[in-house]
Amino acid sequence: MDAQSIAEALKTDPFHIDPAVADQLDARLLETAKTKAKAPDFDVYVIAVPDEHIDRDLLEQVKVFNGGEGSFIMINGGTDLAVDVRFEDEHELQMQVMEQMSVGYDTWSHGTPSLTKLNILLDLYADPQTAADEGAGSTVEEVGQGEVVQDTSGGFAPVFLGGSVLVLALVIAGVFLLRNLRETRAQARREQQYRLPGDLLRKVDSLQRKSLRESIHADTTSIAGQLDRLRLRSFDETDAARVSRALDAYQWARTIVDDETVDRLDLAGAMVLLRQAGREIAEVGEHRRRRGRKVGLPQSLCVVNPLHGEATTTARVDADGQSVRVPVCADCSSELRAGHRLQWIFDGDRPYVEGTSIWSQTLFGVIGGDLVTALQRQRPGQD
Repeated sequence: MDAQSIAEALKTDPFHIDPAVADQLDARLLETAKTKAKAPDFDVYVIAVPDEHIDRDLLEQVKVFNGGEGSFIMINGGTDLAVDVRFEDEHELQMQVMEQMSVGYDTWSHGTPSLTKLNILLDLYADPQTAADEGAGSTVEEVGQGEVVQDTSGGFAPVFLGGSVLVLALVIAGVFLLRNLRETRAQARREQQYRLPGDLLRKVDSLQRKSLRESIHADTTSIAGQLDRLRLRSFDETDAARVSRALDAYQWARTIVDDETVDRLDLAGAMVLLRQAGREIAEVGEHRRRRGRKVGLPQSLCVVNPLHGEATTTARVDADGQSVRVPVCADCSSELRAGHRLQWIFDGDRPYVEGTSIWSQTLFGVIGGDLVTALQRQRPGQD
């Protein structure tokens, strides 16, 4: 499938249905989704593909080629659904839209058909909901276990019921483990069979670097203007330190972007630095507000892959032999809950956390202290 062709087609019809998957989709649910997609006050683009497993890189390329803003959703004829969003100047709207994906994950099950998931998500877009607190969810689960174990007032019947539930749970767990093992093996075979040629991968990577640079240059221009305005003001010691940190992060990001030899991983690091600069600037602005109104501070980017966009929650991940709690996007949070392998951004031919780059050592600034200080010790590209 050609990402550019799909992106162009979406400009005239926000629903692109690959003919190879059209017969697998429920026509009634598809028409319902087309109607619901008109309800949100932002654009919704839907791509249906015949692949058994959704290609997130293809979805990202479609978003880049399309150039529009909104929610880009990819589904298949099975149970997979992935989302990529773009809202250049509407941070709060972007966070709201991404949060609905988290709410959706709590609403549907892993085996829910992708088209049903799409309709649920579109309902959430039209009527946004707040994601349930993870702690509250675990409390409900603990209460449920307590009811089965502690209720001994009914004699033999509750004990028998509890035993039956336990046996049933063990059977279901066994079935799921066997199915997940088969899916993992099948996916590994498919990845090997359909591995893209190296020259094609290099072309795609070059395209993404170009689009990333264009996006980052726009961000640097905006932040540079804000820094120039801030230099003309007087600050207390705390805000002066924030402006200094923002300037350092901006200058490092600019240095990386201007270097034509850096790769996607380094450009992702530049995005993280710009987000850090933007947050410091926003902190200064909030501190100076007399009425005490809160502003939408820029959040962290996904540590698994900053190109995924905003983090919506935090989760524990295994990195460099240790378990660390880091900011992750909605998709990665879902992958972790489902026990799937995370889609780390690559450093050459391996996930970046397995490498020795400055980004790996600091997890994009999450561990090991200040990211700018770490960069002063080791520049990007130096292993």
